[in-house]
Amino acid sequence: MNLIEIFYEKMEKQNFEAYGMLDSQNRIHTFGTDSKIIGRIFEMFTQPVLQEIANENGYILKTPESQTVYPDFILMKDEASKEKIAIDVKTTYIDKDTSSLKFTLGSFGSYMRNNTKNIEYSYTDYAKHYVIGFIYKRNGNAQESLIYDYDDRKKIEFPFYDVKYFIQEKYKIAGDKPGSGNTENIGSISSSNFIDFELGRGPFSELGQDAYDLYWKYYPEYRAKESLRLDRLEKTRKA
Repeated sequence: MNLIEIFYEKMEKQNFEAYGMLDSQNRIHTFGTDSKIIGRIFEMFTQPVLQEIANENGYILKTPESQTVYPDFILMKDEASKEKIAIDVKTTYIDKDTSSLKFTLGSFGSYMRNNTKNIEYSYTDYAKHYVIGFIYKRNGNAQESLIYDYDDRKKIEFPFYDVKYFIQEKYKIAGDKPGSGNTENIGSISSSNFIDFELGRGPFSELGQDAYDLYWKYYPEYRAKESLRLDRLEKTRKA
């Protein structure tokens, strides 16, 4: 199954216009521009597409029982499969077309070192790891927690616009530095060119999945580096 090709084909029909949350009285509660809420909205847009792909290609689509473990979605033939496909949905917003894009791609201090830590199934049960990335611009006129009657929905300002998306294998968009200085999250490449993500132009793209796994499996953990720094500082003081 060529997941990338099929996903783009399915997404051509997708409409990203979201008015808000409909309550039992046919009133719409607006979302606003909170990035966590918008991130969840894009996950909700994605899931039916992945379910359709699963149904048409003989796969099971599963979401982990816990929301705090990797990945967001799993495609698999059955529970015992060692060829599972992990899919994470990532979102970020930009202010202008020339803004630099960067994502965090999950922890390098958990399942990559301990095969079963913070992951559904085992890391070695997965044959592929994909990232579906959404980039959007925030609508500053959108307000949260406003209430509109359903018949007045056309008056609502959508919270985001100019949505772009890509799907790519994680290792191909991964960078060689953490997402930030004090975390143990893998950082993606940083680029203002959306095509770099679409085509997977990261440093591991040519080196391959195994090189990516080895690099991040043995990348120094932040806590370890901080502990080493404090030990050196203490020795300096005693000297």
